[in-house]
Amino acid sequence: MSKKKDKQQEDQAKQRASTLAALLKEKPKRGRPSHNVSRQNVYVALAKSQKKQMKQLAGLLANEISRADVPDLAISILSARLEALRRAVADRNREMPEGITDFESLYLLWDLPLPTADEKEPSWTSIRVSPQQAIELGRAHGTLNAVFGANRSQTFSLALSLLEQLIEDHPLIQQYVTVEDLRKYIIDLHS
Repeated sequence: MSKKKDKQQEDQAKQRASTLAALLKEKPKRGRPSHNVSRQNVYVALAKSQKKQMKQLAGLLANEISRADVPDLAISILSARLEALRRAVADRNREMPEGITDFESLYLLWDLPLPTADEKEPSWTSIRVSPQQAIELGRAHGTLNAVFGANRSQTFSLALSLLEQLIEDHPLIQQYVTVEDLRKYIIDLHS
Protein backbone atom coordinates (compact mmCIF):
# COMPACT_ATOMS: atom_id res chain seq x y z
CA MET A 1 0.00 0.00 0.00
CA SER A 2 2.85 2.35 0.75
CA LYS A 3 4.22 1.93 -2.80
CA LYS A 4 0.81 2.82 -4.23
CA LYS A 5 0.58 5.85 -1.94
CA ASP A 6 4.11 6.99 -2.89
CA LYS A 7 3.25 6.68 -6.57
CA GLN A 8 0.06 8.75 -6.10
CA GLN A 9 2.01 11.44 -4.25
CA GLU A 10 4.65 11.44 -6.96
CA ASP A 11 1.99 11.80 -9.68
CA GLN A 12 0.36 14.66 -7.76
CA ALA A 13 3.75 16.40 -7.42
CA LYS A 14 4.34 16.07 -11.18
CA GLN A 15 0.88 17.51 -11.86
CA ARG A 16 1.52 20.45 -9.55
CA ALA A 17 4.90 21.10 -11.14
CA SER A 18 3.48 20.94 -14.63
CA THR A 19 0.59 23.23 -13.67
CA LEU A 20 3.01 25.71 -12.14
CA ALA A 21 5.26 25.46 -15.18
CA ALA A 22 2.27 26.16 -17.41
CA LEU A 23 1.37 29.23 -15.38
CA LEU A 24 4.91 30.55 -15.46
CA LYS A 25 5.32 29.90 -19.17
CA GLU A 26 5.61 33.06 -21.30
CA LYS A 27 2.33 33.59 -23.09
CA PRO A 28 1.71 35.99 -25.96
CA LYS A 29 0.16 39.20 -24.73
CA ARG A 30 -3.04 40.60 -26.08
CA GLY A 31 -3.57 44.15 -27.23
CA ARG A 32 -1.23 46.73 -28.66
CA PRO A 33 2.24 45.41 -29.56
CA SER A 34 5.01 46.63 -27.31
CA HIS A 35 6.98 49.70 -28.37
CA ASN A 36 10.75 50.03 -28.12
CA VAL A 37 10.31 52.55 -25.31
CA SER A 38 7.59 52.04 -22.76
CA ARG A 39 5.15 54.90 -23.00
CA GLN A 40 3.07 56.71 -20.43
CA ASN A 41 -0.46 58.00 -20.70
CA VAL A 42 -0.83 61.76 -20.38
CA TYR A 43 -4.34 63.17 -20.31
CA VAL A 44 -5.04 66.31 -22.29
CA ALA A 45 -8.15 67.93 -23.71
CA LEU A 46 -8.06 68.04 -27.51
CA ALA A 47 -10.60 69.20 -30.06
CA LYS A 48 -11.61 66.87 -32.88
CA SER A 49 -9.70 69.06 -35.32
CA GLN A 50 -6.53 68.60 -33.27
CA LYS A 51 -6.94 64.82 -33.29
CA LYS A 52 -7.29 64.95 -37.08
CA GLN A 53 -4.29 67.26 -37.20
CA MET A 54 -2.15 64.65 -35.41
CA LYS A 55 -3.13 62.04 -38.00
CA GLN A 56 -2.36 64.44 -40.86
CA LEU A 57 1.02 65.35 -39.39
CA ALA A 58 1.94 61.68 -39.16
CA GLY A 59 1.08 61.34 -42.85
CA LEU A 60 3.46 64.18 -43.73
CA LEU A 61 6.40 62.51 -42.00
CA ALA A 62 8.40 59.46 -43.10
CA ASN A 63 6.52 56.16 -43.27
CA GLU A 64 8.53 54.74 -40.36
CA ILE A 65 7.20 57.46 -38.05
CA SER A 66 3.69 56.64 -36.89
CA ARG A 67 0.86 58.68 -35.39
CA ALA A 68 1.92 57.46 -31.94
CA ASP A 69 5.25 59.29 -32.38
CA VAL A 70 3.64 62.67 -33.16
CA PRO A 71 3.13 63.70 -29.49
CA ASP A 72 6.80 62.95 -28.73
CA LEU A 73 7.96 65.07 -31.65
CA ALA A 74 5.59 67.92 -30.78
CA ILE A 75 6.86 68.00 -27.21
CA SER A 76 10.47 67.93 -28.47
CA ILE A 77 9.93 71.01 -30.62
CA LEU A 78 8.19 72.86 -27.78
CA SER A 79 11.05 72.06 -25.41
CA ALA A 80 13.62 73.20 -27.96
CA ARG A 81 11.76 76.46 -28.57
CA LEU A 82 11.36 77.21 -24.84
CA GLU A 83 15.04 76.44 -24.28
CA ALA A 84 15.93 78.89 -27.07
CA LEU A 85 13.77 81.53 -25.32
CA ARG A 86 15.57 80.85 -22.02
CA ARG A 87 18.94 81.30 -23.71
CA ALA A 88 17.74 84.54 -25.30
CA VAL A 89 17.00 86.07 -21.89
CA ALA A 90 19.78 84.30 -19.98
CA ASP A 91 21.53 87.50 -18.89
CA ARG A 92 18.28 88.94 -17.53
CA ASN A 93 16.26 87.79 -14.57
CA ARG A 94 13.32 86.60 -16.71
CA GLU A 95 11.92 83.40 -18.12
CA MET A 96 10.26 85.07 -21.13
CA PRO A 97 11.21 88.12 -23.20
CA GLU A 98 9.67 91.44 -22.17
CA GLY A 99 7.08 91.61 -24.98
CA ILE A 100 5.54 88.25 -24.14
CA THR A 101 2.73 89.18 -21.77
CA ASP A 102 0.17 86.40 -22.32
CA PHE A 103 -0.12 82.92 -23.77
CA GLU A 104 -1.32 84.18 -27.16
CA SER A 105 1.84 86.29 -27.41
CA LEU A 106 3.83 83.07 -27.81
CA TYR A 107 1.71 82.15 -30.82
CA LEU A 108 2.39 85.60 -32.31
CA LEU A 109 6.11 85.43 -31.47
CA TRP A 110 6.50 82.14 -33.29
CA ASP A 111 4.19 83.14 -36.21
CA LEU A 112 1.59 80.51 -35.35
CA PRO A 113 -2.15 80.83 -36.01
CA LEU A 114 -4.07 81.58 -32.83
CA PRO A 115 -6.26 78.80 -31.41
CA THR A 116 -9.69 78.70 -33.05
CA ALA A 117 -13.09 78.63 -31.37
CA ASP A 118 -13.32 74.91 -32.19
CA GLU A 119 -10.40 74.31 -29.84
CA LYS A 120 -12.32 75.97 -27.00
CA GLU A 121 -14.62 72.91 -26.62
CA PRO A 122 -12.19 70.00 -26.38
CA SER A 123 -12.77 66.52 -25.00
CA TRP A 124 -10.40 64.64 -22.72
CA THR A 125 -8.18 62.04 -24.28
CA SER A 126 -4.93 60.34 -23.48
CA ILE A 127 -1.76 60.65 -25.49
CA ARG A 128 1.06 58.18 -25.11
CA VAL A 129 4.49 59.70 -24.70
CA SER A 130 7.90 58.33 -23.84
CA PRO A 131 9.12 58.96 -20.29
CA GLN A 132 11.58 61.70 -21.30
CA GLN A 133 8.89 63.52 -23.27
CA ALA A 134 6.52 63.27 -20.30
CA ILE A 135 9.18 65.02 -18.21
CA GLU A 136 9.71 67.68 -20.89
CA LEU A 137 5.96 68.27 -21.18
CA GLY A 138 5.82 68.67 -17.41
CA ARG A 139 8.63 71.24 -17.49
CA ALA A 140 7.02 73.18 -20.33
CA HIS A 141 3.65 73.06 -18.61
CA GLY A 142 5.21 74.22 -15.33
CA THR A 143 6.89 77.15 -17.04
CA LEU A 144 3.85 78.23 -19.04
CA ASN A 145 1.54 77.71 -16.07
CA ALA A 146 3.71 79.84 -13.79
CA VAL A 147 4.12 82.63 -16.34
CA PHE A 148 0.70 82.63 -18.05
CA GLY A 149 -1.56 80.24 -16.12
CA ALA A 150 -1.68 77.84 -19.09
CA ASN A 151 -2.91 74.30 -18.52
CA ARG A 152 -1.38 71.10 -19.88
CA SER A 153 -3.86 70.91 -22.75
CA GLN A 154 -3.00 74.43 -23.91
CA THR A 155 0.68 73.56 -23.65
CA PHE A 156 0.26 70.46 -25.81
CA SER A 157 -1.85 72.39 -28.34
CA LEU A 158 0.99 74.89 -28.67
CA ALA A 159 3.38 71.98 -29.22
CA LEU A 160 1.16 70.58 -32.01
CA SER A 161 1.06 73.97 -33.71
CA LEU A 162 4.85 74.19 -33.54
CA LEU A 163 5.24 70.74 -35.10
CA GLU A 164 2.85 71.65 -37.90
CA GLN A 165 4.84 74.82 -38.57
CA LEU A 166 8.10 72.85 -38.61
CA ILE A 167 6.75 70.39 -41.16
CA GLU A 168 5.43 73.22 -43.37
CA ASP A 169 8.65 75.25 -43.18
CA HIS A 170 11.02 72.31 -43.67
CA PRO A 171 9.66 69.96 -46.35
CA LEU A 172 12.91 67.96 -46.39
CA ILE A 173 12.03 66.70 -42.92
CA GLN A 174 10.71 63.50 -44.53
CA GLN A 175 14.27 62.30 -45.03
CA TYR A 176 14.52 61.54 -41.30
CA VAL A 177 13.15 58.05 -40.89
CA THR A 178 13.53 57.58 -37.13
CA VAL A 179 12.14 59.61 -34.27
CA GLU A 180 15.62 59.99 -32.77
CA ASP A 181 17.08 61.44 -36.00
CA LEU A 182 14.19 63.88 -36.26
CA ARG A 183 14.55 64.84 -32.59
CA LYS A 184 18.28 65.55 -33.13
CA TYR A 185 17.41 67.68 -36.16
CA ILE A 186 14.90 69.66 -34.11
CA ILE A 187 17.41 70.29 -31.33
CA ASP A 188 20.14 71.29 -33.79
CA LEU A 189 17.72 73.61 -35.60
CA HIS A 190 16.96 75.57 -32.43
CA SER A 191 20.40 75.51 -30.83
